[in-house]
Amino acid sequence: MGRRYYCDYCDKSFIDELEARRKHLQSSHHIKLRHMHYESCREPETVLKEELLKIPCRRFFHYEGGCPFEGICRYTHYAPEQLCEIRQQVEYAQQLKRKKLDEMPEVPSVGSWIQKYNETSNKEDSNRVHTTWTYPENLENRIDLPPSMVKFKPEHFYDDNFEEWGN
Repeated sequence: MGRRYYCDYCDKSFIDELEARRKHLQSSHHIKLRHMHYESCREPETVLKEELLKIPCRRFFHYEGGCPFEGICRYTHYAPEQLCEIRQQVEYAQQLKRKKLDEMPEVPSVGSWIQKYNETSNKEDSNRVHTTWTYPENLENRIDLPPSMVKFKPEHFYDDNFEEWGN
């Protein structure tokens, strides 16, 4: 029986020959179903923007069978009620985006960070090392932390014998 080609859009299988596949892929039925598939994957904002520019399809709304060019028709097949629902979906999505942006913490500017850094580093205290990072207080008394997360203490730096290091 040989190899077979299966078209996901048309839900159809046929012998995998170059001429048969080319004929199928160029058929109006396949093109219509492929267009309808990708139409269902579009973003609501894009659908609304494009469909509002089109005029309603008379064939689609006056005949119960629908429009024969449904997948590739240049007129809209959305009823005004459907467009209203899509508009509401778009508005709701935009409100969620705005709300998410409002809830984001404000990131300080580089200038303010540099100013804060200069203020902390200008203090003349030679016995104290100034760090630009902070250590979470809730981790200071934990004993189950890996060595890379344990806070440095001054007694960690008294041993300065580095002769063995790197050998």
